[in-house]
Amino acid sequence: MGYRRGKTSFVGHGVGLELDEIPVLTRDAKVCLEPGMVLAVEPKFTFPGLGVVGVEDNFVVTESGCEKLTGALYTVEVSG
Repeated sequence: MGYRRGKTSFVGHGVGLELDEIPVLTRDAKVCLEPGMVLAVEPKFTFPGLGVVGVEDNFVVTESGCEKLTGALYTVEVSG
């Protein structure tokens, strides 16, 4: 996520009593996701000279995978 010096190493995190909780989702994370965990997946897309777009979706981990909790459908248009 991000660009050059502003680049971060995570793409999401847990959600619970606080907005940002463990686990932190990173390329190198050695975390076992368990049923009942709620996660925010929020990739950021940087367009140098234009700005940053962040999209966040929430998921709950289930016995068979995950279920999307975010109900809104959206489209993004970038013009320049």
